[in-house]
Amino acid sequence: MIKLFISRLEKQPDHLVGEEPSELLGIANSDNLTIDSPLRYDLEAKIVSGEILVSGKIAVDISGLCGRCLVPCKETVGNDQLHLLFEIGKEDEIDITEDIRTEMLLELPMNLVCSEDCAGLCPVCGVNRNDKKCHCRGDNPPASDCWSALDDLKL
Repeated sequence: MIKLFISRLEKQPDHLVGEEPSELLGIANSDNLTIDSPLRYDLEAKIVSGEILVSGKIAVDISGLCGRCLVPCKETVGNDQLHLLFEIGKEDEIDITEDIRTEMLLELPMNLVCSEDCAGLCPVCGVNRNDKKCHCRGDNPPASDCWSALDDLKL
């Protein structure tokens, strides 16, 4: 849990550095996305104009299959310019864990990509166009038996 203590902030800004377990994000690991590290944070909290300003960095390491070519890949995602504002209430402490979780979920990609210039798979013959040049053209693609296993499927 990431907590801010109002009495401490009234005296001076507070520097929060640490990690939270990846289970905090509530994401089940799958082939498409796996959380590989704890959620890391480096935050500065201070009182500004009667409210609490929290700014800093959050990050997590993820891995999965590239959404274009299905090759395994890894990436660090996060927010290096996090800014959150909280009202000061009557309580002496504020739990900001859920707010940090929400910000981290917004940073996760819909699909991992092994590289920005990934050419992906050919929709006709299925070849990974990053590894091999595809010669499929329009309506008359070359014959390929890579999809023949699907010919006998009855839908």
